[in-house]
Amino acid sequence: MKPLRMACRFPARVPTFIASAALTALLILASMPVTVLGAGTQVNPQDDALEQIWAARSADLADFIAEADDLRTRAENLASPLENGLRATRAQFVRLSGLFHASRGHPTEQLTVVQQMRGIRTALGRSMQPLREIAATINQRLAEIDALKHDLDGLTLSSAAEGLGSTAGSEGLGKFTRDLDATRRTLNSASTRLQRILAPAEIAAQRFDASITSIEQGLPKTWEDYYLTPSGNAVSDLTSAPLLLTEWAQSLDSRMGFAYPRTLSEWFDAAVKFTVAALIMALLGYAGLRGLWSLPARWRKAGDSIIRNAWVWMGAGFSLLAAANNEKGGIYFAFVLCGSLTLIWGIAAMAWRLRVAVLPGLENKPSPVKRLFLPAAFGIVMLFSDLPTRILGIVWGAVVLVFLVRLYIFIRQEPVRKELPMLERVAFGCALAFGALSLLVAVAGYARLAILTYTLLFALVNTITLGNALVALFAAAAARRINKETSPVLRAVVDAVSIPAGWILSLVFTLPWLWAIPGANYMLLLVTSTHYDLGIASFDFSKLLLIAVLFFVCRSLSGAGKVYLDHLPDRIPNVEAGVIPPLRVILVYGIWVLFGIVTLTLVGVNLTSLAVVAGGLSVGIGFGMQNLFNNLVSGIILIFGRSILVGDVVDLPGASGTVEAINIRSTVIRTADRAQIFVPNSTLMSAQFINWTRNGRMVRKSVDVGVAYGTDTARVQTLLLEIAAAQPHVRKAPAPTAAFVNFGASSLDFTLYVFIDNVDNAFSTQSAIRHEINRVFAEQGIEIPFPQMDVHVPGAGAESASVSVQESAEKPEGEERAVPVRS
Repeated sequence: MKPLRMACRFPARVPTFIASAALTALLILASMPVTVLGAGTQVNPQDDALEQIWAARSADLADFIAEADDLRTRAENLASPLENGLRATRAQFVRLSGLFHASRGHPTEQLTVVQQMRGIRTALGRSMQPLREIAATINQRLAEIDALKHDLDGLTLSSAAEGLGSTAGSEGLGKFTRDLDATRRTLNSASTRLQRILAPAEIAAQRFDASITSIEQGLPKTWEDYYLTPSGNAVSDLTSAPLLLTEWAQSLDSRMGFAYPRTLSEWFDAAVKFTVAALIMALLGYAGLRGLWSLPARWRKAGDSIIRNAWVWMGAGFSLLAAANNEKGGIYFAFVLCGSLTLIWGIAAMAWRLRVAVLPGLENKPSPVKRLFLPAAFGIVMLFSDLPTRILGIVWGAVVLVFLVRLYIFIRQEPVRKELPMLERVAFGCALAFGALSLLVAVAGYARLAILTYTLLFALVNTITLGNALVALFAAAAARRINKETSPVLRAVVDAVSIPAGWILSLVFTLPWLWAIPGANYMLLLVTSTHYDLGIASFDFSKLLLIAVLFFVCRSLSGAGKVYLDHLPDRIPNVEAGVIPPLRVILVYGIWVLFGIVTLTLVGVNLTSLAVVAGGLSVGIGFGMQNLFNNLVSGIILIFGRSILVGDVVDLPGASGTVEAINIRSTVIRTADRAQIFVPNSTLMSAQFINWTRNGRMVRKSVDVGVAYGTDTARVQTLLLEIAAAQPHVRKAPAPTAAFVNFGASSLDFTLYVFIDNVDNAFSTQSAIRHEINRVFAEQGIEIPFPQMDVHVPGAGAESASVSVQESAEKPEGEERAVPVRS
């Protein structure tokens, strides 16, 4: 069984004819004379059948040899053009490297060099790809032949060692082995030839890749110097303007070579991309029109206007940007310029239409976004043209001066100052300020920075206008789609998320500025990749972005959590409403404390050191803030001890009213006079107070009344009970009670005790009972006396010596009262 094991060792990916050859070899060995142990019999081979088998396998091997010859021929045919083109590629690399070193400080020319390098690198890669595929196929075939040859050699040696043999089988196997050796030599020759061609080509490709990477890594700093490096005084250097323009015109030809398609095939490829992108935008616009029915009327009107106007501009700009990518891996600068400006104009029109939908009074009012667009577009065109800085400063200064004069005259008009909202007035004011700043920067010699300053103003105004409008749009959509009563938590989450979503989307619409402003993407890369150190904190753009995202996440969680807790008593009846406000405060504080800890960790602040510092300060702070901590602890005990809850009616020393809120530091009590009293929580923990509603809202109140001596007391008691029973807020159970409590100095005193259903109705019910007692007693002839006193003077006559207090009380106010006294 040893020959069988060795014959099955060829790889799984060996072609069919090679597997068949291995199987044939197995059949040869199986047909050789073999002695079966224990049987003593011998099997004779069939030489004719073996010869037929080897003939078939030889035919398969002939096909394989033909494939090897075809691979070698194809390799030769492709290698010669690549070898010849490689010499031209090296020469172009040397030329472009020289151009790059000569264009130091001119990023637009460096971009042209990168464009040309990338095009040559793409063409070189396309020429190398077929040879790479042929080389991979040859290496695969060589590996398969080597594996089979190894197995056949082992098979032959094993058969010879065991004394097995067959003339026909041995001759066929030997011829098959020789043919395999010849095929391997052919493939090795082709592989060597390919390696001699591909190795220099791979080196050239690596040099192009390294150069492109090196130039692009240095472009952010080059663009920074491009905008921040001043030129000479623009007015004093006018004499050199003709020379500067001549040099600029000579360098313009090399840059314009990649500004637009040069051949018919390139124009056709750009037209196809433009058409496909335009169809996609048209389909999206049609879908948007169909979906406008779900919006309110004013938003539906704004959406219809956007799709029929602004969307057309945006679609044209997007299609031009899609057509700007050429087949060589570069971009057409002219398409990028026209496409980005068209897209920006469409976005500005969309932002203003949404703003009008938010404030319908802005209809037919001047738009600051549209008025700021024309100077910004003119400045971007001049930046793309890469005019000399001195000439650029003169041209831009004149443009900004005309713009400022026209804008000032427009703003000084009375209707503009009064009718526009605050955002638009601020936008026009900022336009004046930034325009003046841009003019001063241009005069100082920073012409490119002056244009960049003004365009950033326009981008900022457009972003703020669009962000405000999108937030309002999302809020309107949420109010229409989500019922605040049935889905309060979901509505709170959507309301909280709509604000960051609107602003993030408005920032996404600023992307065309990265294509419009030359070098903006590289400068943004420089800003985002720079690390900033501030004391013990270290952060970069990615960390700031993550912190901003976490802020809005915490804000959403906080809003949703507060709404959920507010509606928790409706979901779980056993939860008292008074516990909700403290829990809400704890939840909000906990979320923001966690946000603060995560933020400090992200910026690299060592929390362990902060804990040590806090531990040292806690001792001193503890003495100075012990009252504050006492109130905090007392507030927590009040919240979870539930001795007092929101809505309870309490009587405190010097104050009484309804508990409005239990905060961490103090408790708010609203008196009957609508005044708010802030009672420290430690006072409620240490002082004695009455909670009228601790066991429910029902409360017992009393009404005192006195009747004249001689009145039927039983009749009075019955009348009091009848009056109490007639009151709507007096509880039937426990029933009212009336008691004859005292023989007063001037009256027989009674007290009526009643249970009122709600403490809020106690005062009004007591007043109603007193009114009814006065009315009923008057009808029944029962006198309600008031205190009176007789003064007797010893020795005086009965007529003049006794003066009744009742009589003196009937004298007019201010009249002197005399008591006759005998001297």
